[in-house]
Amino acid sequence: MRKIKKLSFTVVSMLLVSTILPTVSMADAKKGHRLYKKKLQKNCNFPGSIFARNHTQDEWEKINEDGLFKEETKKICPQIDIDKLNEKQWKDIYDFTYKYGKGGEIPNGCDPK
Repeated sequence: MRKIKKLSFTVVSMLLVSTILPTVSMADAKKGHRLYKKKLQKNCNFPGSIFARNHTQDEWEKINEDGLFKEETKKICPQIDIDKLNEKQWKDIYDFTYKYGKGGEIPNGCDPK
């Protein structure tokens, strides 16, 4: 009986961890937009929707896959300090730029060219 309880606890624990962990580790476009506004926009001098539309979604994806996302961000906004953000924050900002890049969604209340 005791082994069954222990096994049940283990199974339930594994299920709980497997459902929570992916949610915590996934990037978030909404957080990325807030981070852009809070940490980058002042030095970029333009809103995040304009920043994201510097490239198409495919271009952003290639830049990110090549490990050049931070460098490209610095190229677009030379005044930013790329060391200001941790890796999770960079993933959120990438998710934001991908979602709203050219060919992607248009942010509410915006008509970026």
